[in-house]
Amino acid sequence: MTLDDLKKLATSGTIFNLDRMIAPKIIKMLYLLGLGAISIWAIRHLFGSFAQSFAAGIWGLLEIGIIGLGSFVLLRVLCETILVFFKKNAEHLTLATDARPAMSIFDDVKDALEELADDEVDFTEQKAIEPVAKKAVAKRTVAKKTAAKRATPRKAAAPKTRAAAKPKS
Repeated sequence: MTLDDLKKLATSGTIFNLDRMIAPKIIKMLYLLGLGAISIWAIRHLFGSFAQSFAAGIWGLLEIGIIGLGSFVLLRVLCETILVFFKKNAEHLTLATDARPAMSIFDDVKDALEELADDEVDFTEQKAIEPVAKKAVAKRTVAKKTAAKRATPRKAAAPKTRAAAKPKS
């Protein structure tokens, strides 16, 4: 973080507005401060132990290697854990805003009953429509049959002659 970033942070409404998360940036700054503190401790311990004696200096190098490395790993794990916590929290916040608002159990039951009633109305309407549909289909088939009968040519009947009509005695 540069000096300009700190000026923007101090002068803008970021500090007083909770819409943006600044904790991850602060965690990065704390991580850098922690690394600086570990480095300063290691340098002071190195010179301090060698100032006592050469054997204490060698022992101090061993302490710096073990304690310095351990504190570096511990600092890293701690900062990563905090960052993961904030990222998961941000994911939960976005999921919570996408979800519908919490309602009471009575509202949930009411909604479920309304859905069941709508389904039942649809079912009864379908049952009422079925006989009407069957009658319409039957009427259409009858109409098709009569139209087919009318469309077929009839055989012309042979004209009756008088001679054929009168019996011979």
